[in-house]
Amino acid sequence: MYKRITIILAAAGMLFALWVVATAKEKTPNPPPAYPPSINPFGRGIVALGVVESASRDVEIAAPEAGRVEAVAVAVGQKVKAGDPLFSLDTTALEAEMLRAVAARDSAAAELARQKAWPRPEDIPPLEAAVNEARARLDDAADRLRSLQDAQEQSAATRDEVSRQKFLVQTNRAALAQAQANLDKYRAGAWTQDVRVAEANLAQAEANVRALQKQIERLHVRSPIDATVLKRNVEPGEYASVGGGGMGSSNSASTAAMVLGDLSSLRVRAQVDEEDMPLLRAGAMAKARVRGPLSRERGELDLQMLWIEPLAGPKRQITNASTELVDTRVVEVIFELRPEDQKGVTLYPGQVVDVYIDAPEAHTSEEPKPDSPKVEAAQGPRSSK
Repeated sequence: MYKRITIILAAAGMLFALWVVATAKEKTPNPPPAYPPSINPFGRGIVALGVVESASRDVEIAAPEAGRVEAVAVAVGQKVKAGDPLFSLDTTALEAEMLRAVAARDSAAAELARQKAWPRPEDIPPLEAAVNEARARLDDAADRLRSLQDAQEQSAATRDEVSRQKFLVQTNRAALAQAQANLDKYRAGAWTQDVRVAEANLAQAEANVRALQKQIERLHVRSPIDATVLKRNVEPGEYASVGGGGMGSSNSASTAAMVLGDLSSLRVRAQVDEEDMPLLRAGAMAKARVRGPLSRERGELDLQMLWIEPLAGPKRQITNASTELVDTRVVEVIFELRPEDQKGVTLYPGQVVDVYIDAPEAHTSEEPKPDSPKVEAAQGPRSSK
């Protein structure tokens, strides 16, 4: 019994082994690609990485200073005009300073008004009375002096009495002069220099008020351009840091409080590697191809070259593709993507597209000789040794 079972299992194992060996030689068919591969539409054109951007580029709106977000006036996708409010920070501290500044301004204005209203009409009669009193005392002293001098001639008054009366006349004459000077000072009004000091103090107080108004207005952030809100990284109650979004923001692409962009037209910023720079020509034809399961006819868009930024720099836009070169320098070329050329394809700022730029001088029927001018034009001038 056991021998039969052992023989049956051994035979089954042999058959299974033969089946595995037989089927192992068969090739597993490769699955078809999810969508057709991207092919250069030009014979020998330049292939570059392109990034879609708004006509104004992405305008990152930062908080002017650190503070608590008091209100947010716009939502993502909302269109705004230049000067429209975006968000506001807490202005309680500045408003408290404004109360003190306004009080100081009112005080300075009152002091200037007091200087200009000088003198008060009711201050003149007492000063005039003081002048009349001083004049009467002087007349009385002068009359007594004359009487003493007449008495001295008749030996009825001593020299000391006459001398003391002369000093009293001089004292009363000085008191009259002082009283008259005080009256003239009040009648002349405020001193010009005092008025100027009061005016300067008022101007300084008004400047403090205007400065605080500017600071309060600065915390009410407004849109600098006509644009669409592309990203919103702040919410009411959050603490906005300087140059960054709210602490609760999870956006890693941009830390700005908000990102705006003019979506009336789109542009494509292509990065041409340094190896392809000699083939780049101003005004060359170009096409962009959208990545994804779009048909080749629909996903291929015509581009209009606007300008070439003539400063080469390190590559900053990285797609993390396995075949992407990152240790290279690039020149950025700006293309316009007109609405009529979009063919109904919806594009978003920051989206990556494949850009193909025609190199007309590379289209030849025969391979040029190394010494031909066409090769030299494509490769650039040779260095002489």
